[in-house]
Amino acid sequence: MTRLRALDPARHGALRLDKARGAAERRLVPVGRGEIALAAADMPVLLAKDGQTGHFELVALVGLVEPVNLFVSPAGYHATSQPQAAGLTALRLDPEGADGLAVDEADASLGTAGEALFEGGRAKRWRRALEAALADVTAGRALADSYARRGVLRPLSVTLTMADGQEQVLDGLYGVAEAALAELADADVVAMHRADELAPAAVLTASLAQVERLRQLHNARFSRQIAAIGLGIAD
Repeated sequence: MTRLRALDPARHGALRLDKARGAAERRLVPVGRGEIALAAADMPVLLAKDGQTGHFELVALVGLVEPVNLFVSPAGYHATSQPQAAGLTALRLDPEGADGLAVDEADASLGTAGEALFEGGRAKRWRRALEAALADVTAGRALADSYARRGVLRPLSVTLTMADGQEQVLDGLYGVAEAALAELADADVVAMHRADELAPAAVLTASLAQVERLRQLHNARFSRQIAAIGLGIAD
Protein backbone atom coordinates (compact mmCIF):
# COMPACT_ATOMS: atom_id res chain seq x y z
CA MET A 1 0.00 0.00 0.00
CA THR A 2 1.14 3.52 -0.77
CA ARG A 3 0.23 6.65 1.16
CA LEU A 4 1.15 9.59 -1.06
CA ARG A 5 1.20 13.10 0.35
CA ALA A 6 2.56 16.32 -1.11
CA LEU A 7 5.89 17.07 0.55
CA ASP A 8 5.19 19.51 3.39
CA PRO A 9 7.75 20.92 5.82
CA ALA A 10 5.15 21.05 8.59
CA ARG A 11 4.18 17.41 8.12
CA HIS A 12 7.49 15.91 6.96
CA GLY A 13 10.10 18.26 8.37
CA ALA A 14 11.53 15.68 10.78
CA LEU A 15 11.52 12.76 8.35
CA ARG A 16 14.68 11.18 7.00
CA LEU A 17 15.19 9.00 3.96
CA ASP A 18 17.37 5.91 4.27
CA LYS A 19 18.18 5.08 0.65
CA ALA A 20 19.60 1.70 1.73
CA ARG A 21 16.04 0.73 2.73
CA GLY A 22 14.55 1.78 -0.60
CA ALA A 23 12.69 -0.92 -2.53
CA ALA A 24 12.91 -3.21 0.52
CA GLU A 25 9.63 -4.90 -0.39
CA ARG A 26 10.16 -5.31 -4.14
CA ARG A 27 11.41 -8.15 -6.31
CA LEU A 28 12.05 -5.93 -9.35
CA VAL A 29 13.59 -2.46 -9.40
CA PRO A 30 14.12 -0.14 -12.39
CA VAL A 31 17.63 0.19 -13.77
CA GLY A 32 18.95 3.17 -15.69
CA ARG A 33 20.93 2.70 -18.88
CA GLY A 34 24.04 4.10 -17.23
CA GLU A 35 23.75 1.63 -14.35
CA ILE A 36 23.70 -1.64 -16.28
CA ALA A 37 27.32 -2.64 -15.66
CA LEU A 38 27.27 -1.69 -11.97
CA ALA A 39 23.99 -3.48 -11.28
CA ALA A 40 25.13 -6.58 -13.17
CA ALA A 41 28.04 -6.95 -10.75
CA ASP A 42 25.53 -8.22 -8.17
CA MET A 43 22.11 -8.92 -9.67
CA PRO A 44 20.47 -10.17 -12.84
CA VAL A 45 19.47 -7.30 -15.13
CA LEU A 46 16.49 -8.28 -17.26
CA LEU A 47 13.64 -6.73 -19.16
CA ALA A 48 9.98 -6.53 -18.24
CA LYS A 49 6.97 -5.30 -20.18
CA ASP A 50 4.77 -2.58 -18.78
CA GLY A 51 1.26 -4.02 -18.74
CA GLN A 52 -0.33 -0.63 -19.45
CA THR A 53 1.95 0.81 -22.13
CA GLY A 54 3.34 -2.39 -23.66
CA HIS A 55 6.82 -0.90 -23.55
CA PHE A 56 9.82 -2.76 -22.17
CA GLU A 57 12.06 -1.48 -19.41
CA LEU A 58 15.30 -2.52 -17.79
CA VAL A 59 14.86 -4.05 -14.35
CA ALA A 60 17.03 -5.76 -11.79
CA LEU A 61 15.75 -8.96 -10.23
CA VAL A 62 16.42 -8.51 -6.51
CA GLY A 63 14.07 -11.08 -4.98
CA LEU A 64 12.78 -14.56 -5.75
CA VAL A 65 9.96 -16.16 -3.75
CA GLU A 66 8.94 -13.50 -1.23
CA PRO A 67 8.25 -9.90 -2.32
CA VAL A 68 11.43 -8.62 -0.72
CA ASN A 69 14.70 -7.15 -1.91
CA LEU A 70 17.30 -9.72 -0.86
CA PHE A 71 20.05 -7.08 -0.84
CA VAL A 72 18.29 -5.08 1.90
CA SER A 73 18.48 -6.13 5.55
CA PRO A 74 18.22 -4.37 8.93
CA ALA A 75 22.01 -4.07 8.78
CA GLY A 76 21.92 -2.07 5.54
CA TYR A 77 22.38 -2.62 1.83
CA HIS A 78 24.59 -5.48 0.65
CA ALA A 79 25.70 -4.99 -2.94
CA THR A 80 28.36 -3.17 -4.91
CA SER A 81 25.88 -0.47 -5.89
CA GLN A 82 22.20 0.33 -5.74
CA PRO A 83 20.14 1.45 -8.74
CA GLN A 84 19.34 5.12 -8.18
CA ALA A 85 15.58 4.73 -8.52
CA ALA A 86 15.58 1.92 -5.94
CA GLY A 87 16.90 4.29 -3.28
CA LEU A 88 14.26 6.91 -4.04
CA THR A 89 11.08 4.82 -4.00
CA ALA A 90 9.56 7.11 -1.36
CA LEU A 91 9.59 10.14 -3.69
CA ARG A 92 7.36 11.20 -6.57
CA LEU A 93 7.23 14.33 -8.70
CA ASP A 94 4.31 16.51 -7.60
CA PRO A 95 3.96 20.22 -8.43
CA GLU A 96 1.81 20.70 -5.33
CA GLY A 97 4.56 19.65 -2.93
CA ALA A 98 7.64 21.39 -1.59
CA ASP A 99 10.37 21.36 -4.24
CA GLY A 100 7.82 19.78 -6.59
CA LEU A 101 7.74 16.47 -4.71
CA ALA A 102 5.41 14.07 -2.94
CA VAL A 103 6.35 11.32 -0.51
CA ASP A 104 4.95 7.86 0.05
CA GLU A 105 4.59 7.91 3.81
CA ALA A 106 4.25 4.11 3.86
CA ASP A 107 7.63 3.52 2.20
CA ALA A 108 10.08 1.56 4.33
CA SER A 109 12.90 4.00 3.57
CA LEU A 110 11.24 6.88 5.46
CA GLY A 111 11.72 7.28 9.18
CA THR A 112 14.29 8.52 11.65
CA ALA A 113 17.41 7.15 9.91
CA GLY A 114 19.20 8.40 6.83
CA GLU A 115 19.36 11.81 5.20
CA ALA A 116 16.99 14.60 6.22
CA LEU A 117 14.29 15.54 3.73
CA PHE A 118 14.54 19.16 4.85
CA GLU A 119 17.38 21.35 5.98
CA GLY A 120 16.67 24.73 7.53
CA GLY A 121 13.04 24.41 6.52
CA ARG A 122 13.92 23.93 2.84
CA ALA A 123 13.75 20.68 0.91
CA LYS A 124 17.22 19.33 0.17
CA ARG A 125 18.27 18.40 -3.37
CA TRP A 126 15.92 15.43 -3.62
CA ARG A 127 14.10 16.57 -6.73
CA ARG A 128 17.36 16.86 -8.65
CA ALA A 129 18.30 13.32 -7.60
CA LEU A 130 14.89 11.95 -8.54
CA GLU A 131 14.87 13.66 -11.93
CA ALA A 132 18.36 12.30 -12.69
CA ALA A 133 17.27 8.78 -11.76
CA LEU A 134 14.11 9.01 -13.84
CA ALA A 135 16.03 10.35 -16.85
CA ASP A 136 18.42 7.38 -16.72
CA VAL A 137 15.51 4.95 -16.35
CA THR A 138 13.89 6.58 -19.39
CA ALA A 139 17.14 6.05 -21.32
CA GLY A 140 17.09 2.40 -20.23
CA ARG A 141 13.52 2.08 -21.43
CA ALA A 142 14.55 3.50 -24.81
CA LEU A 143 17.32 0.89 -25.04
CA ALA A 144 14.87 -1.89 -24.18
CA ASP A 145 12.41 -0.65 -26.79
CA SER A 146 15.21 -0.62 -29.37
CA TYR A 147 15.95 -4.28 -28.64
CA ALA A 148 12.24 -5.02 -29.01
CA ARG A 149 12.07 -3.25 -32.37
CA ARG A 150 15.07 -5.22 -33.61
CA GLY A 151 13.34 -8.45 -32.61
CA VAL A 152 16.02 -9.75 -30.26
CA LEU A 153 13.96 -10.03 -27.06
CA ARG A 154 12.52 -13.36 -25.99
CA PRO A 155 10.57 -14.52 -22.91
CA LEU A 156 12.87 -15.68 -20.14
CA SER A 157 11.76 -18.60 -18.00
CA VAL A 158 12.98 -18.64 -14.40
CA THR A 159 12.01 -21.85 -12.60
CA LEU A 160 12.71 -22.21 -8.88
CA THR A 161 12.96 -25.78 -7.62
CA MET A 162 12.38 -25.80 -3.88
CA ALA A 163 14.02 -28.24 -1.52
CA ASP A 164 10.68 -30.04 -1.10
CA GLY A 165 10.54 -30.68 -4.86
CA GLN A 166 7.88 -28.09 -5.65
CA GLU A 167 8.49 -25.63 -8.48
CA GLN A 168 7.69 -21.95 -8.81
CA VAL A 169 7.96 -19.97 -12.04
CA LEU A 170 8.68 -16.25 -12.30
CA ASP A 171 6.67 -14.90 -15.22
CA GLY A 172 6.81 -11.76 -17.34
CA LEU A 173 10.58 -11.47 -17.74
CA TYR A 174 12.53 -11.15 -20.99
CA GLY A 175 16.13 -11.43 -22.08
CA VAL A 176 18.24 -10.67 -25.15
CA ALA A 177 18.47 -13.86 -27.22
CA GLU A 178 21.98 -14.48 -28.52
CA ALA A 179 20.58 -16.59 -31.37
CA ALA A 180 18.40 -13.69 -32.51
CA LEU A 181 21.38 -11.34 -32.40
CA ALA A 182 23.41 -13.75 -34.52
CA GLU A 183 20.71 -13.75 -37.20
CA LEU A 184 20.65 -9.97 -37.64
CA ALA A 185 21.80 -8.48 -40.92
CA ASP A 186 25.27 -6.95 -40.93
CA ALA A 187 23.82 -3.45 -41.31
CA ASP A 188 21.72 -3.92 -38.17
CA VAL A 189 24.72 -5.13 -36.20
CA VAL A 190 26.74 -2.09 -37.26
CA ALA A 191 23.84 0.20 -36.34
CA MET A 192 23.61 -1.41 -32.90
CA HIS A 193 27.34 -1.05 -32.40
CA ARG A 194 27.26 2.63 -33.29
CA ALA A 195 24.29 3.17 -30.98
CA ASP A 196 26.20 1.40 -28.16
CA GLU A 197 23.58 -1.34 -27.93
CA LEU A 198 25.76 -4.43 -28.38
CA ALA A 199 27.87 -4.10 -25.24
CA PRO A 200 24.87 -3.64 -22.93
CA ALA A 201 23.23 -6.71 -24.51
CA ALA A 202 26.29 -8.79 -23.64
CA VAL A 203 26.27 -7.50 -20.06
CA LEU A 204 22.58 -8.31 -19.68
CA THR A 205 23.19 -11.87 -20.83
CA ALA A 206 26.19 -12.32 -18.54
CA SER A 207 24.26 -10.95 -15.56
CA LEU A 208 21.90 -13.94 -15.63
CA ALA A 209 24.58 -15.85 -13.74
CA GLN A 210 23.76 -13.69 -10.71
CA VAL A 211 20.57 -15.68 -10.06
CA GLU A 212 22.82 -18.02 -8.11
CA ARG A 213 23.68 -15.18 -5.76
CA LEU A 214 19.99 -14.51 -5.27
CA ARG A 215 19.49 -18.18 -4.41
CA GLN A 216 22.25 -17.96 -1.82
CA LEU A 217 20.83 -14.79 -0.28
CA HIS A 218 17.35 -16.31 -0.17
CA ASN A 219 18.57 -19.52 1.48
CA ALA A 220 20.52 -17.51 4.07
CA ARG A 221 17.33 -15.68 5.11
CA PHE A 222 14.38 -18.03 4.64
CA SER A 223 13.69 -21.52 5.95
CA ARG A 224 12.05 -22.68 2.71
CA GLN A 225 15.16 -23.34 0.69
CA ILE A 226 15.66 -23.11 -3.07
CA ALA A 227 17.56 -26.15 -4.29
CA ALA A 228 18.12 -24.99 -7.88
CA ILE A 229 17.16 -22.34 -10.42
CA GLY A 230 16.58 -23.12 -14.09
CA LEU A 231 16.92 -20.43 -16.76
CA GLY A 232 15.89 -20.55 -20.40
CA ILE A 233 15.27 -18.08 -23.20
CA ALA A 234 12.63 -18.97 -25.75
CA ASP A 235 13.65 -19.42 -29.39
